[in-house]
Amino acid sequence: MGLKKNVRTVFLLTAILIAMMGSGCAMFKKRPLLVPRESGDTLVEITDPNQLPKFQDDYSRDSLLSSIDNSLDYFKRVKANPYGFHMTGFSHESLEDTLKFFREGFLRCRDAEELNDFIIKNFRVFQAIGKAYEGQVHFTGYGTPIYDGSLTLTGEFRYPLYKIPSDFKKPYYTRREIEERGLLKGNEIAYLKSKLDAYLIHVQGSGQIKLPSGEMVYVGYGADSGHKYNSIGRMLVMDGKIPEEELTLSTLINYFEQHPNELDYYLRKNDRFIFFKRVNYATPYGSIGVPVTPMRSIATDKKVFPAGGLAFSVIEPKKAKKTWKFWEKGKSEAGKSFFVLDQDTGSAIQTPARADVYFGIGDQAMYEAGNLNTFGQLYYLLRR
Repeated sequence: MGLKKNVRTVFLLTAILIAMMGSGCAMFKKRPLLVPRESGDTLVEITDPNQLPKFQDDYSRDSLLSSIDNSLDYFKRVKANPYGFHMTGFSHESLEDTLKFFREGFLRCRDAEELNDFIIKNFRVFQAIGKAYEGQVHFTGYGTPIYDGSLTLTGEFRYPLYKIPSDFKKPYYTRREIEERGLLKGNEIAYLKSKLDAYLIHVQGSGQIKLPSGEMVYVGYGADSGHKYNSIGRMLVMDGKIPEEELTLSTLINYFEQHPNELDYYLRKNDRFIFFKRVNYATPYGSIGVPVTPMRSIATDKKVFPAGGLAFSVIEPKKAKKTWKFWEKGKSEAGKSFFVLDQDTGSAIQTPARADVYFGIGDQAMYEAGNLNTFGQLYYLLRR
């Protein structure tokens, strides 16, 4: 009897497993949430109204209108996408028309409900596939630092920023080769107090330098050496120096203030080197050649997202652990949602699972940008 009972049990379990396999093995294989229509697509149209976000904007109307106007200037100047992004429907003409139509409707809407209805009725909404087609996008922030500096080498200001050298071509020499062999001597455009400050301008792509006279000098991105970017923050996490959930710009700076002898070791593990140019404007320009606007401009990989396009960001509360869990209720920052324009790019911002939000100029902006390290969703709009 015992043997017959065991055989019956095995048979039943086998039948259950076969049945589940026949129905798609839903219990064992997670189905992707976002399936591209065509191979290579990085955005998927949301056709179920229940899957749409609530289009509620948390920042000022004027800043959004200003950023839209900047993108419209880009579309007037550039008539075809030069970055390699291509998806059916996302022509320069349709992106420009979307911005014009959205701007007109946005001005007419009297409240958030009217704006939400206007978008649902008049726009197609596409979601970034994110990581593993699950729609999760990793959001970080960047800004424009202000540092004390000098145009000449002094005992206080010893760490240079360099212009593009005359022998420049990609790939150029690595960071280690440049520093150890003194390859850029004579190409200095400014000097800072700290090597880490100089490096952080490399990461942000632009900066403001306050001279001893009080005069401000502005530097912008000129070129990069063509090597792969390696994040020193990520390396500190991988080496167990900083817990992943605690990685912010502040913790990174504090770490190297306490361990200055480790700075060169980590910097030279990032082969990419940035060259700068003097510019005559205080507000930095993004990669598409227009000014970036705090909380309205994002940097993305322009091979996978449409340059200048109108997008909507939904940023979740700060994650608490390596898994996507959040701080306990009542102890976390509230999530944010806001319209953005895709106007910039960055060495570390690659793949459809990354976006960098511009926070502005100065210490407070840098602090807030450095503390954004969480997940969310990114949507792009097209006029129907």
